[in-house]
Amino acid sequence: MAAKKTESKREIIKKEEKIEVKKPELGKEKEVELKLIFGIMIGLIVLLLGIYFIMSELNKVEYKGLAFAKERFGEIPVYRYSYFFNDNQGQLIKYNLFLRNDPRTNTVPIEGEIALGGNIYISINSTGLNDCKESSIAVASLAAFIINNQLTLVAGTPDLEESKANNVSHITCEIYQNNPVILIQAGEETKIVRENNCYRINVANCDINPAIEKFEVQTIIDAKKRQ
Repeated sequence: MAAKKTESKREIIKKEEKIEVKKPELGKEKEVELKLIFGIMIGLIVLLLGIYFIMSELNKVEYKGLAFAKERFGEIPVYRYSYFFNDNQGQLIKYNLFLRNDPRTNTVPIEGEIALGGNIYISINSTGLNDCKESSIAVASLAAFIINNQLTLVAGTPDLEESKANNVSHITCEIYQNNPVILIQAGEETKIVRENNCYRINVANCDINPAIEKFEVQTIIDAKKRQ
């Protein structure tokens, strides 16, 4: 009898071993769904980064080693070039140069290297430029470019009588031979010519804005060459 009981107990144990205990599934469908969602999210991020990179490249303009970003200022398309420099106190300054004209298509000719430093004198001969709508904006842009690059600016006129009448500085290339003098005047051809420390920006047909922008861009290019 004892042997039979032992055998029956063994059979019961074997039957119990054969019975598979099914563990509850840990939401395999949800796991697959989460993986799918994460995959889609990663794909979208990669796609957005790709689109951003492509658009950045499309809006980038290269000109003589300078990378301009094509942007919009309201309804006006502009070209921005950013660079850093240290001021007189050693503080790092970021400057943004904005252009209205594409630097690649600005064909204003320029003769001589531009090297500005110390006291900069700007002399404006208003004869022939008063009727140009962009004159004041272009001259203000050049003045801001010089001042914001931590240079000292003195403005005036080459006309002695006008300087007396308006109480402004009388500035000519002959008076300030040892300093950079920028003479802006009307001319038969729009071009920039350097003669010693004198920079003559001649403007024809009121093309003053392209001439000023060419001067600013070339100033940066020549400064980078010297560095």
